[in-house]
Amino acid sequence: MGCAVPLVCLLIIFGAVGILTGDWAALAAPKVPAAPPAVADIPPRYLALYRDAADRFGLDWPVLAAVGRVETNHGRNRNGCDPNYAGARGPMQFLEPTFVHAAKLAGLKNADICDPADAIPAAAAYLKSNGAPDDWQRALYRYNPADWYPPLVLGWAERYGYGARVVWPVEGGRITQGFGPTSFALEPARCFEGKCYPHFHDGLDIAAPLGTPVRAIAAGRVTIAGRLSDGAVLVEIEHSPGVYSRYGHLEPGLAVRVGESVSAGELVGTVGVTGNTTGPHVHFEIEASGQPVDPLLVLPPMP
Repeated sequence: MGCAVPLVCLLIIFGAVGILTGDWAALAAPKVPAAPPAVADIPPRYLALYRDAADRFGLDWPVLAAVGRVETNHGRNRNGCDPNYAGARGPMQFLEPTFVHAAKLAGLKNADICDPADAIPAAAAYLKSNGAPDDWQRALYRYNPADWYPPLVLGWAERYGYGARVVWPVEGGRITQGFGPTSFALEPARCFEGKCYPHFHDGLDIAAPLGTPVRAIAAGRVTIAGRLSDGAVLVEIEHSPGVYSRYGHLEPGLAVRVGESVSAGELVGTVGVTGNTTGPHVHFEIEASGQPVDPLLVLPPMP
């Protein structure tokens, strides 16, 4: 791998239609809508509260808003503040003891479970205390311990723009091999955009010292986290159906497991020398619908 074995990867961003349709030029400077269409359905007061609370606790506001959408459709449920079948109530559907605890975490005094100005920051503080944003899967499950709950919330979060943020996998690294045809004999042959090449590099090689953090380029779900047959340690993240990013040659002690949700910039592992490699680096690839994409068309300017 990496150099010697192709990695498959890719990223989904809001407006990544260019990737899926072949409009590669559109990816050079991807435009992320400030307000995806679904955001218009969020009441202005609630939207401001979600954003303020997310900023305060270092969360992704679309996920916090998605919790509010799933729980009460942003306070629009028919029950008002009456308890539901389980005894939870208010716009963020807290049980009374949990709300008291969450309000304390948020530093609220005389908090009202029925007031979104109290309930939303309390929810943000509670999610933060349970691992968000580093592990949204865990935090959301703790909020509502049902297997269907995290994916439902994250599905709404995507409609609100979650996953649009894109970052570099390694900060301070140096590109030692780019994307495309190469004279490096260990790279496999590939046909790309109508032409066939004897040797083709499907991604970027980014050199950095051993142990340098490697981070997810965008939000998604971990689909591979472990060692390949050639010895290389690999993490693969699915960002949307058919859209993946992969990070190869990592050190064995990975920071993520298969099935976990990750956010943009979240640690997945560290730079290593596992597999077929000439030195410490990350082999990074992006792939959509089975086709490799030049990562430089998707990533922001190199930091």
